[in-house]
Amino acid sequence: MLRWDTRLLPCPHHHVVFTIPHELLDLWRYNKKTLASILFAAASQTLRELLADPKYCGARVGLLAALHTWSQTLAAHVHLHVLVTAGGLDSSNHWKPAIKNCLLPRKVVMIVFRGKFREFTMRAIQQGKLEIPPTTTASYWIGQLNRLGRVPWNVKVFDRYKHGQGVARYLARYLRGGPIGSHRLISCTEGKVRFRYRVSAKANADRTRQGVMPLDTTEFLHRFLEHMPPRRMQTVRGYGLYAGNQHSHLAEAFTALGSTPPDLSSGPVGMTELLEQLGLDPSLNCCPICGKQLIIERESRPYWRSARSPPPLLQPSSTLVGTPA
Repeated sequence: MLRWDTRLLPCPHHHVVFTIPHELLDLWRYNKKTLASILFAAASQTLRELLADPKYCGARVGLLAALHTWSQTLAAHVHLHVLVTAGGLDSSNHWKPAIKNCLLPRKVVMIVFRGKFREFTMRAIQQGKLEIPPTTTASYWIGQLNRLGRVPWNVKVFDRYKHGQGVARYLARYLRGGPIGSHRLISCTEGKVRFRYRVSAKANADRTRQGVMPLDTTEFLHRFLEHMPPRRMQTVRGYGLYAGNQHSHLAEAFTALGSTPPDLSSGPVGMTELLEQLGLDPSLNCCPICGKQLIIERESRPYWRSARSPPPLLQPSSTLVGTPA
């Protein structure tokens, strides 16, 4: 699979962030996969529909969305980062830049996104697709969503970037590093874990001041493990020109921008090619006896994906217990 930074179009991009209200976090904890899909759908549909409007752009744009669920203190903070092309392909496959420098009015984006997320979530509750947390009822969450429809949601539309490489690499580092990097850990003594965190912008205008958060070991592990995504949950998704099945349209967009499209049909890099790229001797991938290229006939399974169940535990037996002489 090609890296995303090779697929990004050579055009300005915008960075948009959608945040789920904290009042819905309990519902999120019981329905991460379903609500993540709803969040992706609501955000992507909002941006694509608004930017398809000739008032804002009137073109098919590219979206790259990445889900984050943590704050600097490892508390639950579910939000979606979306990288958006500042333009797209029109009906004639010509590149059409976004009309506004701000891409879209923030309030308009917030209202449309809020409506879609509430609609999709209510429908999922009514169809029984969401697990209702204990001590609450479906009607409680319907009422909560109705109340949230009357208050502003946290949606940010940042100024355009000359290109999307910087934001894409930032998101990649953020996702690859997980909820917390080892460089932020200070100590783990006396049953407490201490780590650094960046003070929020509200309390620190320049976002440079750091604080120290002490947490009980159990609380630290609880917060950390809460951000482990369920199995097979996609946390990065592409839409529009950046969708996985839109290679031809993406190539047309590169051409419309006067650039050479990347080779989207290329498969994974072979071992010999990889060695050459790393500046190593390609003969390392050859048999030292016959000189022929090594071929992988069967890939061993990692132990956590073994098809066999673990061996049964040995049961105590009187025949295995020694008797005193």
